[in-house]
Amino acid sequence: MKDSSIKSVAIRSAQLQQLLDANGRSLLSSTLLAALVAYFQRYLAALPIIFTWLALVILVNIGRLFMVRRYKRHQANDDFVITKRLKQFRFGLFVSALLWGLSSIILSPSGELQHQMLLIFVLTGMTAGAVISYSVDKASAMIFMLLTLVPMLVRLLLVGDSLATAMSISGFLYIIFMIVSIGNINRNLIDNITLRFDAVERENEIKQLAFYDSLTNLPNRRLLLDRLEHALTMSARTGRRGALLFLDLDYFKNLNDTHGHFMGDLLLQQVAERLLSCVRESDTVARLGGDEFVVMLEDLSEDRLEAMRQVEILGEKIVTALNRPYQLNALQHNCSTSVGVAMFGEDGNSHEVLLKNADVAMYQAKKAGRNLVVMFDGLRQV
Repeated sequence: MKDSSIKSVAIRSAQLQQLLDANGRSLLSSTLLAALVAYFQRYLAALPIIFTWLALVILVNIGRLFMVRRYKRHQANDDFVITKRLKQFRFGLFVSALLWGLSSIILSPSGELQHQMLLIFVLTGMTAGAVISYSVDKASAMIFMLLTLVPMLVRLLLVGDSLATAMSISGFLYIIFMIVSIGNINRNLIDNITLRFDAVERENEIKQLAFYDSLTNLPNRRLLLDRLEHALTMSARTGRRGALLFLDLDYFKNLNDTHGHFMGDLLLQQVAERLLSCVRESDTVARLGGDEFVVMLEDLSEDRLEAMRQVEILGEKIVTALNRPYQLNALQHNCSTSVGVAMFGEDGNSHEVLLKNADVAMYQAKKAGRNLVVMFDGLRQV
């Protein structure tokens, strides 16, 4: 997925999340106001109609509440799912707004001005709250405002007397003002979401540059040392052993000199992929620079000999994997690696000593003929 598409999906996801966050408060207010309206209008319309309207409002609100809770438990980052949920949210809002719009027709006789004023007060207050709560999505805010107010305003216009007409015209001017406000609020909210997304993106980029190698996306020396310090602390606390494998590609300089640095970069990227395929998720593969890689193994056996055997098995697995031919565009290239191993504890209790001893063991592997794994423990060859 392109960066622009990822950004667009992230912004839409944030829009939906803001709608869901505001929905709980809105549903509570809607339910309480519906009960209040039903109570005060109980003598102006048939009780079955009032009870039916109130029951429908409450049932719709409960349905919307469960829908929102389900969405929050299972958050989505897929554009199709986000679009589907947004449509469902708007539909729930549509039904809720329609019920409130009908209240001005079925709950209040035209001659009861005080009760009409109560409904006008309630409905305009609800639309003002909806503008604040739902303007992150213009369609949601517009749906609720228009369906809630327009039936009341049209009814007032049809009454025909000067006061009702003035109230209707004032109401339509209020709608126009609210439409402009929805646009402004929406623009500000989207700008804020975009700024937050950009800030997070920049922070992630800074972290990536600070802690990861730009060519292979592997942890760099800085992140390796941080993880190594933590691993040494955990090893000392739990008794579980660990190891550091220092790898250097054999005759890597020849590839750069003969075919250029681009080919060398392709080789390094493929080496990184093969190393990752050899280790567990809990292990760390890092690139120190050039053609030097480090593999840090954690949570090995507490028994020294068994831990060394585990390291030897992995070392041979790595050598075998890296010995397979590489396809560098049209060039098929063979490359081996020399590996030096230093065990936590016996070969050092600090990252400086461990790296130094693993490096020494690696150079011993090169002196012994390359393409070998050598343990620092007496510089024993595996």
